[in-house]
Amino acid sequence: MNQIEKIKLHQQVEYILHVPGNYRGGILEMAFVLDYHISKEILIKHTKEILTALRAYSKVFQNVRLNLIKWISDVEIVKEVSSVGMIQMGHCFEDYKKGSEKKSLDELTRQLKLFYARSKLIIWITDNSFQILDKEQVNFNLKPFLQKKMLKWEV
Repeated sequence: MNQIEKIKLHQQVEYILHVPGNYRGGILEMAFVLDYHISKEILIKHTKEILTALRAYSKVFQNVRLNLIKWISDVEIVKEVSSVGMIQMGHCFEDYKKGSEKKSLDELTRQLKLFYARSKLIIWITDNSFQILDKEQVNFNLKPFLQKKMLKWEV
C-alpha cells in the first residue's frame, strides 16, 4: 500500500466514523468482510496492510472489537470475533478454502443487516466476483445504516 492509498483509506474511515450518530468514542466495534474468492496470500497481505495503516493512524484502532466475516458462498458465511493481532499474524486464515464464484450480494447484505448493523465501520475486501440478483433488495438491506458504514476495498 503506497502513501496515497493510506491517505485515501484514512479519509474514508474518518468520513464514516464522523457520520452523525455513528461513532461517539470508546471501544470501536468494526467488521471485516473477506471475500474468499480472493487467494489466501492476497487476503493476508491486504488485511495486514489495512490494519497496520489504521493502527498507525489513530489510537482508536489500538483496541477494537473486531468481527470477522468470511464470505465463502451464499450458504457459507462464517462469522467470528477476532482481534487485530490474530488477523495480522494470519491465524484467522488457517481454515481458508477457496470460495464460490456464484455468490450474491443480496445474501451478504441481508446477513450484515441482521448481525452487524451496530458495527461502526465495515471494511469489505473484494475482487467484485459476485452477482446482484435483486438490486432493490440490496438497497433495502443497505438502508438506513449499512450504506453509511461500508468501505469497499477492491483488489
